[in-house]
Amino acid sequence: MFRLVVRMMLVAAFCMQFITVEAQKRKADLDVPSTVVYALPQTVLNVDVLVEKMIQKVGPFASFSEKYIGITPKITSDAIKWNVKSIAVSEKGEVDPHNFYKLTSVENYQPNLIQLTPEGLIHGFNMTQSETEENIVLNSVNENVEVEIEYGKFSIDPNLLLKKDTIYRVVETDTAFIKVPELKEVAFAKSIEDKAKEAAHQLFKLRKRRFKILTANFEVLPPDGKAYEVIVRGLDKLEKEYLSLFLGKEVSVMERGQFNYKPTSNDKGGVLFRISPSKGLVDVSDLKAVPVRVEFKNLDVASELPILPQDPNIVANTFIHYRIPGQAEVVILKGKDILYKEKHIIAQFGKVMTMPSQVLLHEGYRIEFYPKTGAIKSISKQK
Repeated sequence: MFRLVVRMMLVAAFCMQFITVEAQKRKADLDVPSTVVYALPQTVLNVDVLVEKMIQKVGPFASFSEKYIGITPKITSDAIKWNVKSIAVSEKGEVDPHNFYKLTSVENYQPNLIQLTPEGLIHGFNMTQSETEENIVLNSVNENVEVEIEYGKFSIDPNLLLKKDTIYRVVETDTAFIKVPELKEVAFAKSIEDKAKEAAHQLFKLRKRRFKILTANFEVLPPDGKAYEVIVRGLDKLEKEYLSLFLGKEVSVMERGQFNYKPTSNDKGGVLFRISPSKGLVDVSDLKAVPVRVEFKNLDVASELPILPQDPNIVANTFIHYRIPGQAEVVILKGKDILYKEKHIIAQFGKVMTMPSQVLLHEGYRIEFYPKTGAIKSISKQK
């Protein structure tokens, strides 16, 4: 029994010694200065471009248009034209590789002193909870449209033309060989003019039928107004399709592209994207395409900010760095045509300022930043 008591006392003494060592170790860990690294953001312009692709297709019977329907076609050759319909520009904050900073803790260090975004951008100090940034995702616009013009889709007659032709068959008699005439139907493929004439005939038949329906010139008429509307709309559609065989077709397709541009601190502008006659929106590397440029006019809103003197007794790594963002007039041009002109906040066009971090520890302030620009959003006293 005595030996058991001694063993229990030795185990208790060892545990107390271990707990004391661990407590001293944890206290020593808290006394060691900690350093965190954060970044200020640079402004990236997200440019969303909506363009119209106009496809012109010449009709297969264009050369017979004046002869059979009396109209001169305006579309005389196949062509593709691109037109910029709209441009939307938004800002996004990304890590600026030239503006990383270290912040070393001083007395009373707290692990939750600094809050960063997932990208490592400064978000705030002594904040109760982090906020999430919304990511804007734009969907591309792709439309499948019918561009080809084929008479075979609308023809109600066979493609072969039957003609009676006289052929001679040689017959042997008792005294000689004689040629006997014989009528036989021979199938010929219709010429392009035969098809044009046939299509023109169907076109005028459609117009005549629509005229009779609208003037109530049929013995049996549609039962109600809705039936009238459906029939007339169908006849109108067929007439447009037959007309396209002679006059051609023009189809509009909307396409969307997204481009990014990262201006430098002294940026004046550059090529944003290019428009190719055959491919549409392409990257700046396609030198055969027409360039669309972006230009910046720095408004110098931060140029008059004074540089405040710093206390020489404060360690460099204990300063909090933040931005006073700049502002610029952003202009997007295609040649001399202005496609877009608006003012935007550009972080790189501003200045980087500092404040001592001791204010967070001694006064208990809460500071929140704009993650897109690195500017101070609010300073408040903790309750």
